[in-house]
This record gives sequence, structure tokens and C-alpha cells, in this order.
Amino acid sequence: MDIGELRPIEPYLHPLSLERYLIPTDSISATYALVLKVIRHRDSGLVIYGYPRYGKTSAMMYCQHCLKAEFPQMPVAIFNTKDEISPNKGGFYTTLLEVVHHKLAKQQCSVTIKHIRLVELMAEEAKKDPRGLFILFIDEAQRMMLPHYQWIKDIYNDLNLRGVTLLPILVGQKELIDQKAALEKAGKDAILDRFMLYEHAFRGILDRVDFETCLGYYDSSVFPANTNWTYTRFFFPLAYANGFRLASSVDVLWDAFKESYEGIGFQSRMEIPMKYFTKTIEILMTDFSERDQPEFSVSKDLCKEVIKESWYLAAGGNMKKTNPSM
Repeated sequence: MDIGELRPIEPYLHPLSLERYLIPTDSISATYALVLKVIRHRDSGLVIYGYPRYGKTSAMMYCQHCLKAEFPQMPVAIFNTKDEISPNKGGFYTTLLEVVHHKLAKQQCSVTIKHIRLVELMAEEAKKDPRGLFILFIDEAQRMMLPHYQWIKDIYNDLNLRGVTLLPILVGQKELIDQKAALEKAGKDAILDRFMLYEHAFRGILDRVDFETCLGYYDSSVFPANTNWTYTRFFFPLAYANGFRLASSVDVLWDAFKESYEGIGFQSRMEIPMKYFTKTIEILMTDFSERDQPEFSVSKDLCKEVIKESWYLAAGGNMKKTNPSM
């Protein structure tokens, strides 16, 4: 029997094929440490910002996963801001009610009733944990408009009267910092104090050590749980049995990314967006697993081919055009 036939599931059902896994990079770990600090200090005002495709949303989901494991009773919700021409209070509250899983979220009612339902449910959930906190990640926060902030501030204030602290954490692109500057100029201190006190720049993979650590994730993480089917073994079982590990290819992969980065025309220090790192590895694993054999190895030409297929070069070219100084 071919060893590939021993796989516990079909390859298309693997988390890597489905893109349903998270890698705790240095930047993600630093972000989670900040979130924990916010919780300890009960301070709102954390802003996490960065370029598109750098892994901010994955970091937010990783934080949510870890918080649920560390603080099982603490409510942690993720609100995805919609791109609206003009803000609508009723629609905004309805979306928030859905995010916090209110059973009457879709029921038609007045804005006042929606506000009351939000405050009551959020207070009820927060009080299940002795800290009395409600964590609200706001993704794509650069889309937030002044009325959105004011409506959440109203919820914040009403929860505070009930002994509950709402901790909104903004996650978005660099336009968030421009938005903060505009609010400062307009004298919106009440908004700034609750939403934008501390800026945290979310970064991609910056150095070889972090790069190698991320590669090692595929060599050590297993699926299904409690088996010896690491991600690398699953897609390259023959090579894995003969000693192949993805992290052992760190030099050739790192150099391939570096040459690709320089080929785009970047002059700044290389920073690999997490989206294109993971996509590169996913393509390597899924599209080239048919090449599996005991002597399989990763060449620089193969790496550069896969990097190109990840659309890293196309995305990097666009970024260079919009940021010529990079």
C-alpha cells in the first residue's frame, strides 16, 4: 500500500488546504501580549494597524482563540466594519446585535430598543467573568466614521454605569493613523481617549529567525489532533520519512523571497506579508505533493516559481507604485 493512502483524511479537507490554521509569528505574539496588557490594565484605546495582507485579521482571530482558552467566561467578539457611504444607526446596531449573538438581532424594532438590547446582553455576558470586561475587536476600523465611534461610546458609557468595561480594540490599515490625526485636529478627545490612545504597528516577517520559526510550525503542528501527522508529513510522507523538514529549507526559501523582494525594486528592509508567506507554503505543499519521494528537496527555482504563483510579486509591485520610497 502506498504510504500516501494511509493519510487519515483527503488532502482537500486538511486545514492547510482550507486555509483554516493560524501561525503565531513574532508580530502576532507581540500583539497578543499587548492585548493581555490592555486586559490587565482595563485600558481601552489600542490601535493595531498595518499594510494590507500582513496578517492583522489572522492576528485578531489568534488573539480571540487564545483569550477564549485563557479566559473561558470572558466575552470576546469581532465586529467587521462595513464600507458605507453614510452611517446608519439602526443597521449598525443590528450588525452589532448579530456579532454578540442576540437571539432577536434580526427582529424589527426601534433604534432605542436595539441599544437597550445590546447593553443588556453585553453586560450579562461580561458579568459571567469576575473581571467584568467585554472585548470588542473592530476589524477594518479605517472604515469607521465619527458617528460609529459616538454610538459605540454611548454603549461604552451605559455599560460603565452597570459596572462593565468595554474594551474596543481597533484593527485596520494605516489610514487609521490619519483618522486619528483628523480627530485630534477636531478636538474629539472623548473618542480618542476610548479608541485611539496607543498605536501598535503590525509587521510582517522581518528576519530569518522568525521566518524559520514559521516554517517549523508546519513541521511540528499536527492534524488530526493527537496524531503524528504533521503538516509536512501529511503532504510529503516519503520525504518526511527520509528526514525532510520544511525548516531545513530555510536558506533556500529565505534567499528566494529576498531575491523576489529585490526584484520588485524595494530598497527598504525586506518585510514579508504573512498572506504571501502562507500562500507560498500552501502552494508548495498542495500543488507539489505529487513530487513526493524520499529524495525530494526544495530548490531556489522551485521556490521562486511558487512565490510568483502566490501573487506576491504582483502585490509587491502595486505596493511599490503606491509607496515609491519603499
